[in-house]
Amino acid sequence: MLKIIQFQAEKHQSDIRQLWWEYFNWSNLIFTHELGISFDVSQFVEQYIAQIDEFAPPTGRLLLGEYNNKIVGCAGLRNIGENVGEVKRMFVRQEFQRKGIGRSLLRAMINEARSVGYAKLRLDTAPFTKAALSLYRYFGFYEIEPYFEKTEIPLEY
Repeated sequence: MLKIIQFQAEKHQSDIRQLWWEYFNWSNLIFTHELGISFDVSQFVEQYIAQIDEFAPPTGRLLLGEYNNKIVGCAGLRNIGENVGEVKRMFVRQEFQRKGIGRSLLRAMINEARSVGYAKLRLDTAPFTKAALSLYRYFGFYEIEPYFEKTEIPLEY
């Protein structure tokens, strides 16, 4: 059974650290294979744990996917401009993919963005993340020029 829950620092700190470590490790493997670039996974995890308040209410959210009482996915929302939110750290552990968890997390995040009052919702992803791109298109996202508020993917990619 899937539940979408709000992140609580005192309860879920180790869960989010582990999920983000898996997310950045997965990203690093793909970036290395597809683009020939790599980064320090541990450094990225620590950097973003230190910035976790970006995902805090009232302008942010951090949702977790709990499947059969285990935290298996996450999605963040942060403010990147006036009435503009950004979906970040959308990730579902590989063994739990293809169960509708990513779809449920994104649907919940879109609803959260509406409740915050965002008029626009953006996200960035690399072109080789085919499954993610398909999911985002399903929900009505479309390609735009790179936006510069807080980009993390190098523009040449």
